[in-house]
Amino acid sequence: MGAVSVRWSLPEYIQRVIVETATATGQTVRAVAVESFALTLWTWAALRQIEREASVERMGERTDLAGLVAVAFHDPPKLAQAELRYLAAAGRLGQMLDTTRERLTGLSEQMQAAAARAQADTVPAATPREG
Repeated sequence: MGAVSVRWSLPEYIQRVIVETATATGQTVRAVAVESFALTLWTWAALRQIEREASVERMGERTDLAGLVAVAFHDPPKLAQAELRYLAAAGRLGQMLDTTRERLTGLSEQMQAAAARAQADTVPAATPREG
């Protein structure tokens, strides 16, 4: 399965980064667009890395499934051994989910703190009136 290469102009690339970040974080496009682009780009890159890791995991799962089909076809008794191995590995699933949850929570907290700093930098301070 080959990848399709697409060339983006700079405005299209920036638009894509902003829209994908907004979609993935549940924010509006306008909210992401007014943030620091460096923060948005960092967030987008982190989200892309998470997607890549998930993609690699899915490829591994498909490879495992193909192996199990081959084992079931050629040596059915070994299928029981494979099942025990997967059940043992499933005990680690909870830790893997906790780690992912911690990463996403940390990313969300960093984004909120950066957004608050950016907003504080853009909101003019109130000046006392002379009377």
